[in-house]
Amino acid sequence: MPDSRSLLVTGAGGSAGHNVCWSLRMSKDGKTTLLTGTDSDKTSLQLNTWIDAAYHMPSANKPNYLQTLNKVIGKQRVKALFPQPDPEVRRVSEEREKLKTKTFLPDQETVSKCLDKFQALTIWHQTKLRTEPVVLSAGDKSIHHRIGGLQYPCWIRAREGAGGLLSCKAINSNIAEHWVHFHWDQGIKSDFIAEEYLPGRDYCFMSIWNHGNLVTSMIRERLSWVGNRLVGTGGTSKLNRVIHSSTINDKSQEAIRAISKSPHGVFCVDLKEDVKTTPCPTEINCRFTTNVHYLTLASIKLGHPEWNFPWIVSRLVLDEEIPDCDKTDALPADLWFTKNTDMGFTLVRGNHWKAVEPV
Repeated sequence: MPDSRSLLVTGAGGSAGHNVCWSLRMSKDGKTTLLTGTDSDKTSLQLNTWIDAAYHMPSANKPNYLQTLNKVIGKQRVKALFPQPDPEVRRVSEEREKLKTKTFLPDQETVSKCLDKFQALTIWHQTKLRTEPVVLSAGDKSIHHRIGGLQYPCWIRAREGAGGLLSCKAINSNIAEHWVHFHWDQGIKSDFIAEEYLPGRDYCFMSIWNHGNLVTSMIRERLSWVGNRLVGTGGTSKLNRVIHSSTINDKSQEAIRAISKSPHGVFCVDLKEDVKTTPCPTEINCRFTTNVHYLTLASIKLGHPEWNFPWIVSRLVLDEEIPDCDKTDALPADLWFTKNTDMGFTLVRGNHWKAVEPV
């Protein structure tokens, strides 16, 4: 018989969904939670060992997606749904009134702004947080002229998609034109965005909001990346460290409130420093990022359940009491996290690594 605390994570075969499932299972309520995972790739679900039940779903763009999702919700008596991949975040947001369970998403307009990188950047330009972005579309007959008029170096990336999808640093118009046309010639008809290139440090502000109020947040700095990133970008960071910064806290909250007057849900803001070392928002996600498991590991190792952000969200959406949380800089600034492909992940305190220099 399904437990009354029944939760469902979509995209549970992906790394972000998997890490949300692990966080929920490792939480104080983990032993009494019935955890269901869904994914459009049933083979990837096989890798998620934290869920009690797994269901193969149609893709989020299929007509029968919502009907199938509601079948799972009914069968498992799901009390709250956590969509992870962006296509499912979009579909669940648009049709949340038809869902037979609760969600912890921002309103539909806010979700749309978060998913559309150009829309978010345009809003931030209007609030003087960013310079004005430019859209590069495959059907634009003046595309050559538009690319020629860009300020270089600039950053080229897909208008939608996670992990800096299809992005690169273009130092001149020749590179920019070849980059977008190469992808269009391969049948990838995505719009691209050209924006100011930000050369400085790279941050993520992860936060939880409840009806306009900041519940808790933390900042991590990305220091290196998994895999080879000689051309273009995308993927996930390898080495991260927790930092405290009133400037980044303020800039991130300003970026979020520019997108939503009354923020509600999860908001993860990516920021990079410009040439003057001012942190500037680059994108915003209204779901947990892949590396949310770092926070959960710290919560287990150091005995702070409130650092397990997915658990906090699960308590909020079910109207359950949550522990006291620091609104900003929730985790101590002496924490380092690292991971690598097929090697797991770990935490180090105070920069005390086991490797020593040979004498």
